[in-house]
Amino acid sequence: MEQIAKLFLMIFMGYAVVKLGLLTDEDSKVLSTLVLYLIVPSVILNAFQVDYTQEKVNGLKLAGIASLLLLIILLLIVNLIGKLLNLNEVEILSIYYSNSGNLIVPIVTFMLGEKWVFYACVFMGLQTFFSGHIAKMYSATRKDSIQKNFFQH
Repeated sequence: MEQIAKLFLMIFMGYAVVKLGLLTDEDSKVLSTLVLYLIVPSVILNAFQVDYTQEKVNGLKLAGIASLLLLIILLLIVNLIGKLLNLNEVEILSIYYSNSGNLIVPIVTFMLGEKWVFYACVFMGLQTFFSGHIAKMYSATRKDSIQKNFFQH
């Protein structure tokens, strides 16, 4: 409960900084860029600075399998929701791609501790891979099959 309270305190502090006018829209773009291209990769690299044991390798395998299954199930559910609600490609991709780097790392760190970021990075990597290929499928101007677009790169 204490970790959740800390997370909400951080969210409130961010909200207050914007409401007080200490940060503008342009500032948030710069901060987002820093987080995306500097901080998240640094956190991921730091997470992998561990002694590799058979237990950790097995944990990585399990995280990979669970992440892959979750992403496939999520893809099927999002496509179904997209069809039922007549969503366009941008809306479907917005639901599927969660921007996990900005969400998972802080939540996992606060809730489970830094050592668990190691396993969360597997999900983030797989989601980035899937999202890039999914975006390519939806943005293709020619009428190629999904399989051709998905496995093209």
